Amino acid sequence: MKHACKEVSKLASDSLDRPLSFFERLKFKLHLSMCGHCRDFDSNITLIHNITEMMHATDYGQTRLSEQQRKRLHDSLNSSIE
Repeated sequence: MKHACKEVSKLASDSLDRPLSFFERLKFKLHLSMCGHCRDFDSNITLIHNITEMMHATDYGQTRLSEQQRKRLHDSLNSSIE
């Protein structure tokens, strides 16, 4: 894995836990504009994060997924597999 990709994959993960600084966001967005592998990684890690949050909230009775949300989630999972 190239050094830049390794750094950007860490930023993708960090962005789920905290706001990135201006320069981190700039580096991140610029790299994603040129690297399809990192774009895919970012999409996948964001999808996994969102699914995990929804499952966690549902497990504790905080929310129920609407039919529309379930369909979107289903469609997102199917499109990420293709």
